Amino acid sequence: MRFISALLILFSYAATAFGGNLDFTLHKLDSGRPGPTILVIGGIQGDEPGGFSAAALLVSHYKIKSGAVWVVPNLNFLSIIRSSRGVYGDMNRKFADLDPKDPEYEAVQKIKTIIRDEQVTAVLHLHDGWGYYSPTTISEWQCPLRWGQSVIIDQDATEARSFGDLRELAERAVAAANEHLYEPLHAYHVKNTHTKTLDDETAKEMAKTLTYYAIGQGKPAFGIEGSKNLPPPMRSYYHLRVIESFLKSFGVDHERTFELGAPQV
Repeated sequence: MRFISALLILFSYAATAFGGNLDFTLHKLDSGRPGPTILVIGGIQGDEPGGFSAAALLVSHYKIKSGAVWVVPNLNFLSIIRSSRGVYGDMNRKFADLDPKDPEYEAVQKIKTIIRDEQVTAVLHLHDGWGYYSPTTISEWQCPLRWGQSVIIDQDATEARSFGDLRELAERAVAAANEHLYEPLHAYHVKNTHTKTLDDETAKEMAKTLTYYAIGQGKPAFGIEGSKNLPPPMRSYYHLRVIESFLKSFGVDHERTFELGAPQV
């Protein structure tokens, strides 16, 4: 029910906040107290409901008690309503070079401006990927080529003023999520794509992404991947577990209106 509710909220925000058009929405959850501002983005790919519904739940069911959380739950709303990875191609490959004639040029420039905002301290980007990432090959669906159940970093550290140790923060988030698994197969791992230093196809593709753009602007950025092998509500559950760990590491206090429960290992 909460998953369905989150989608209804997502659609309502997008349909009404801008007079019925399909522009994405930005929701600023500000505590009024000192602390960093964390930007959470979902919906860049419309076939990844675990991520964009988790972002909608942040907007509708969380109260921020220190610092601020800015949420874009529906970055590529047209692709969301069509359940498409990208109606005009993959928007998450449009953050390096982009033709101004591209139908998504305006939206990409707008989210870039938000990322660059001096108030934004760090960025969390929500996705769903197939399988279960594992640093070693266990099976076809559990191996280094998969993306699901992982926290993605482009490099181990940045020179950002705050929270530059990307690996340490990612490892902390992974450890927290892995304390509340439905089963061991769902365990999270950190996946470093070494975007800047490797010269392989994965690194070349990652160099075009939103998170790598954010890092280039001096903002620590992390990709959070649920698994498409899991039902969407369970993906959202895991997304929220990882997000809450990051918020704790960032020093952003929060509370939610529902219990987030799962077996503890």
